[in-house]
This record gives sequence, C-alpha cells and structure tokens, in this order.
Amino acid sequence: MCIATIYFDDGKQQEEIMRDVAQLEAEKDGFLLVSLLGERKFVTGRLKSIDFVREHSVVIQKSKS
Repeated sequence: MCIATIYFDDGKQQEEIMRDVAQLEAEKDGFLLVSLLGERKFVTGRLKSIDFVREHSVVIQKSKS
C-alpha cells in the first residue's frame, strides 16, 4: 500500500497540504487528493516530484497567482 504526504512548493519552501493520501487524480488545472479516510481536497498547480521509496511524498509546484 502506498500512502503519501502531499506538499506545495512555492519556490522558497515546502508546505504540507495533506497526509495519508491514497488517491491523486489529475484534473484540468490541478489535482484531486483523496485521503485514506475519504477526505477530499482539490489543489491547483503542477507536479514537481514524487518519492515513493524514502519519503512517500508528492510535491506540487504552487500556481502563481
């Protein structure tokens, strides 16, 4: 089972968005995150990196507003 922690990266620092994410779906301008317990959150941005081995993390580059 691969459960991940999702982070935003704004170019200066990383901020945790959500823990225990079991599903990530790409949408038009971002991603729908679904936790192991069914919590849903939509975030805008682009995929920067994924680490399935060491940190079980996904980093999303924050969209510039």
